Amino acid sequence: MRFQEQILFFISACTLIYFAYENDYDNMKNRYRGIIGCILFICMMGSLRPYNGPIKRFIGYWRFMFWLGVCYNAFLIFLIFQNEIEARQLMKLGDQSLGRSVTKDMHTYDDNCEFELVNIVDNLDHYFLLHCLNWFLLAFLLRDAWLLNFWQIFDEVIELSWQHILPHFRECWWDHVLLDVLIGNTLFIFLGLWVSKKLGIEQFDWLGRKDKSFTQWLVWHDYKYFGASFGTWLAVTINFLTGFFLMNQLWVPPKCWMVSFRLFVWFGMGVLSWQEQWNDLKGNKEQSGQCRYLVVWTLFAETFISIKFLKNAGNIQYVDTPYYISIPWIATIIISLSVYLIMRLKNKRIQKIKVN
Repeated sequence: MRFQEQILFFISACTLIYFAYENDYDNMKNRYRGIIGCILFICMMGSLRPYNGPIKRFIGYWRFMFWLGVCYNAFLIFLIFQNEIEARQLMKLGDQSLGRSVTKDMHTYDDNCEFELVNIVDNLDHYFLLHCLNWFLLAFLLRDAWLLNFWQIFDEVIELSWQHILPHFRECWWDHVLLDVLIGNTLFIFLGLWVSKKLGIEQFDWLGRKDKSFTQWLVWHDYKYFGASFGTWLAVTINFLTGFFLMNQLWVPPKCWMVSFRLFVWFGMGVLSWQEQWNDLKGNKEQSGQCRYLVVWTLFAETFISIKFLKNAGNIQYVDTPYYISIPWIATIIISLSVYLIMRLKNKRIQKIKVN
């Protein structure tokens, strides 16, 4: 992605934060500001290099998914300019049953941790089905068994790290091991990969393995592979967390159709974005960055809403995060960013030496 595009994104994000975070205006002024924000966002997307389709088959469908993602972002930006009360009431336009706080006594998955069949069956609810569908679609999106299996283990680490804030993440040990890792994750990862291969869809190699030993994988030597892998990890982590925060901040219960609709929109944007990233990784200099910017902007907008509308949210515990949780997270991000920068500077230096 070009440097000018990165500067444009940074300026737009800072401007949005400045005008949207502390808005004590009445609802009508907030709506006017939201509409102006939507228009500026669409203009910003149009100023990027035109979408040239990272996927050449069914291009009409993927163009539809791209612009559906743009519309979803425009809606998020409109919400950002509202206060939390108005934003939650606006959700009733899609479902009249909304506008009420998600109850704090909703079902959690550690109610009864006795390893018995009746307890296991009780946890096979709508969320488990959505969980399986999510992993099936994620396999279509990332198409790399190694990265997917790393992510499914880390997914459990995320739940353990955030369960003190999000009670929905509280699970029994057998739920983590049996229903998540062995069935809901692994089974549907390989099912998704198998179906994608049968359909003749290109498979990715984000770690740069290609018959090399572990120490020779490109992810340890090439900043582009490391950046793509780290960026994927960070994006999927934020997407996973904001999905639960949005339900609570906007008072949308898990069974509402909007939860599945968000998953559908994200699948379309994700397939385009990671295909675009893969094309760029393989040296396609003509590849546009529109789809990746759309995904980054969506992550930014969803995170912004999750933070701004914390007041009187639904099933969230307002407690401090212990140091033994926060410090490893912060250290992991700082170390990963440092490694990426060092690898990038090192690779650039080697390229200059080769040119000279």
